[in-house]
Amino acid sequence: MKIAPFRRGVQLLSLAAMVAVPLLNRRGFSAVNGSFYSLTVGPVTFTDPLIAIQPLLAALKFDLSLLGSALIPAGIALVLGRVFCSWFCPQNTLSELGDAIATRLDLKRLATPPPKPLVRYAVLAFMLAAMVLTGFPLATLLSAPGIISAQTARLLYESSVGLELALIGLILLAELFVVRRVWCNHLCPVGTLLGLLRWKRTMRVVMAEDAVHTCIHCRECAKACQLGLNPMAGGLIIPQCHNCGACIDACEKMTAARKPLSFRF
Repeated sequence: MKIAPFRRGVQLLSLAAMVAVPLLNRRGFSAVNGSFYSLTVGPVTFTDPLIAIQPLLAALKFDLSLLGSALIPAGIALVLGRVFCSWFCPQNTLSELGDAIATRLDLKRLATPPPKPLVRYAVLAFMLAAMVLTGFPLATLLSAPGIISAQTARLLYESSVGLELALIGLILLAELFVVRRVWCNHLCPVGTLLGLLRWKRTMRVVMAEDAVHTCIHCRECAKACQLGLNPMAGGLIIPQCHNCGACIDACEKMTAARKPLSFRF
């Protein structure tokens, strides 16, 4: 069974909800409100873990309720890995669309650096340190999913958008012409923090060969990965991999019932 149709469906629902929620709020429906910074559904609030720790770092303010609202997203990451990035994040959806356009037009990027976890860790560490030293809520300005969802609501409410949206434009232009998937692969602090929330039982892509499941070394899995990862490398693709399942679909297409790639806990 292919993973892609289910993931595309979730991505479309995520985009639709991003538009529907502010429209419903305008009509007085408030059971669901918020953005990808923090979303409230009935009595439950889900907050991006990076946003949840921001007051603690930037203002030395310990907000127990805010930190508590990050527990569910953190728990999801501990169990399912960075599925928010590949299944829900609007920035990833836009970047995938841009990548498809670049492939169709055969655009050549200026550089194709290999994924390096240390780079994204350094970016996150710099951002956290900057918030501590300056007291400025930098995470709010660097959360691409938060910016897209909040600015979508502002557009629907006020028919205008803020300068924060310029970051999204820069990301898309950079990924089209400079470095493929540079934001998700090297810079995004939201994805980096979610990638740290894992343990040995977190769901991941695993290559397991036996008498029935055999890799034929077609490398279709590596070609299918937009992040430039090689799923045949096993645990070495963690924490870059965001469990989109594209490599598993490609493996299934080439080897049918003998596919060695799968999601495992």
